[in-house]
Amino acid sequence: MTLHRWFAIAVVASELAACTGADRPVPAGPSFDVTTDPVVTGSVVGPAGSICNSLSPNAVLIMRLISVARDAVAGSQNLVCPTNSYTFASVAPGSYLLRVQLPINDVVTAGFPWRVYSTTQVEVAEAPVARDLPVEPGLPLGGGVFLDGVGVPGISLILFHADVPIFGVAQGASGPDGRWDEFFERTPIVLQSGVRMVSSVFCDLLGARLLSSPSFEPFVFPDQASAITCNLTQSDAVKYSHDRTRLVVTPGPGDVGVTSSLVLPDGGLGWGVQFPVNPGQPPERDPIRSQIFMGGLIVGMRPDKILSANELNGYTTCGNCRAFGPQGRVHFNSSPTFGKKVTWQYSDAASPVGVGLQVVQKSYDGVPPADYVLFRFTLTNSGAAPITIYPGFFADWDIGNGFVDDVGATEGRLMYQTNIVEGGYAGSLIISDAPVAGASFGTLNPGPVRTTAELLSELAGDVTNPSAPEPGDHNYVQSIGPITLARGAATQFWIAIVAGESLDQLRSNAAAAAADVAQRRGQPDAADAADAVSSADRVWSGGTSNARSANSPACKKGCATVTQ
Repeated sequence: MTLHRWFAIAVVASELAACTGADRPVPAGPSFDVTTDPVVTGSVVGPAGSICNSLSPNAVLIMRLISVARDAVAGSQNLVCPTNSYTFASVAPGSYLLRVQLPINDVVTAGFPWRVYSTTQVEVAEAPVARDLPVEPGLPLGGGVFLDGVGVPGISLILFHADVPIFGVAQGASGPDGRWDEFFERTPIVLQSGVRMVSSVFCDLLGARLLSSPSFEPFVFPDQASAITCNLTQSDAVKYSHDRTRLVVTPGPGDVGVTSSLVLPDGGLGWGVQFPVNPGQPPERDPIRSQIFMGGLIVGMRPDKILSANELNGYTTCGNCRAFGPQGRVHFNSSPTFGKKVTWQYSDAASPVGVGLQVVQKSYDGVPPADYVLFRFTLTNSGAAPITIYPGFFADWDIGNGFVDDVGATEGRLMYQTNIVEGGYAGSLIISDAPVAGASFGTLNPGPVRTTAELLSELAGDVTNPSAPEPGDHNYVQSIGPITLARGAATQFWIAIVAGESLDQLRSNAAAAAADVAQRRGQPDAADAADAVSSADRVWSGGTSNARSANSPACKKGCATVTQ
């Protein structure tokens, strides 16, 4: 289910609950003599006097008195026209906002905003307060979501009141032409003038790069801003994405999928991992369609080091574990006969916890009809002293549209997950002469965040949890080792990303990937095909961040939020 549909259901449910009295006001603060608290009275008025003169007979007005200090409902009334007057009794001293939610059919006909707030706060002291709430026709919200000038539908937008930020002003999504549609299918969204609001919109699309994005600072509509626009262009990462089979994978510097803007800030997002993408069908741009939320190279070193290509905030307590990727160099060859070969070169040199590991990563298209993509990692110790490492792969798969209904298992060197509701399988096969060290699942949402020591214990194989039989939001690490590298020495291992519509198909594709690796290991790296097109080298400067972002596991699938 797409996010804007989910929002619409939530909003309609809240309206129905309000009409049945289920939406109860938050209790006011303690008072020894509630009879001394004043009342707030007034009427909802419109262009023709009472607002009811502009609405259908028996229209329901959902009134709220909202405490600014507590960001909570302090009073609730449902008025049925022709009644348009409200009284909130026993109101504690403080600052409040009035809000009325109008019937959807009437706001479409009359051009009113769906929700109308008092544009100045209602100050309550000791005396009764009389304050009407005027309703006027709204103004259209401009902008939308556009990729190379073409509208992109289905991108959710929520507008919150800046003074009470859990309370919504409007919500909707980009329509077929890219312009904003209200959740009840009014185009464009109509807003109240003079309200201070803040937007919540996730404009990062798979296979695209943001050229401009809206500000997330509060603004007064329309005086300070009258449009919210996301302008995007095709991502450079699309050029070197593996798409020869039904499994589409974008390789980043240590990262599988490139689903975070931190990986290639100047390059945009990749396609993630999408399956099945049938011949002639383009991958989808909605981030929910990637079967991997985050995944990539991870290296553990005793006693306390985690070096990762992914930003692992939210998964572990190491702060900023991202050591690989910044200043990565990419080169790729593309051949109609053999597909793509993508080479990334990067190191841990930019990390304060780096140890001198240099990485050459090569990835290869699978061979149809099997669905897999191969990654070969060569790690070289360029430091001054020998090191002992546990290299491997971290993966947070989200199979299907949900992320709390996956289960997972391990079969030898293959780890995978499947969605118990929607089906589909995806996982990784680790191939190396070194023994398997770690194969362990973790669970979030809910679930404890691993400490660095716990994650290192999983990589080293001190702790194993090879299955996740209960539905949840799972992730895993798989590793090999211990591998000791003298100064200047190197080691190599392979990760095959595999997928299948059934478990048997997944196993078959994993077997095909293993056979492909065995053939490649038995011969030098093949020369580029005669029909190959070679790219120029390009250097990317990657980013690091400790901030809660759209790629934090706490913000999966676009940070969906239910507003009041």
